[in-house]
Amino acid sequence: MLIRISACMFLLLWSFCSWGAQEKMCESAVAIFQCEMRGGKNLALCPEYVDGDLSGIQYRFGKKNNKEMIFPSNGFGFEGFTFNHYFRYQVSYAKLSFSVGNYKYEIYSNYDGEAFGEGRENAGVVVSKAPEMKDVQMSCVKIYIDNLKKVAPYVACDKGDALGCER
Repeated sequence: MLIRISACMFLLLWSFCSWGAQEKMCESAVAIFQCEMRGGKNLALCPEYVDGDLSGIQYRFGKKNNKEMIFPSNGFGFEGFTFNHYFRYQVSYAKLSFSVGNYKYEIYSNYDGEAFGEGRENAGVVVSKAPEMKDVQMSCVKIYIDNLKKVAPYVACDKGDALGCER
């Protein structure tokens, strides 16, 4: 009986620790933004610090040992990124964008305190291809860390975006 209880406790603890475990996508620092997508892939925004100050960011998508996309591919930086943010009482929409070739990537983080149910917080990435601009949205199934607004002082604002430039 004691062995059966011990075995059940071990299996319960093992399954709790292994399900939904966050992969470390950023080697040298904690991600600014990271979430898990359907299929177990991760989307992460990794920071680089110099003397304690944020000196660059890098987008990563895939798995820890198989990153399918990295931007910028040559290291960390702020060039090529734009940031937009809209907020009012109980609502905040933030978006970090960049382009690679004809594709535009928009990492988004939304909070709507006026929504009912579990739709209050959502995040993910929207990919669109020019000139068609047909969007493909991939939503996060689990948000691990969301400090997307932390990059706002370092990244240019896209003044043509409907969200605006509130920081």
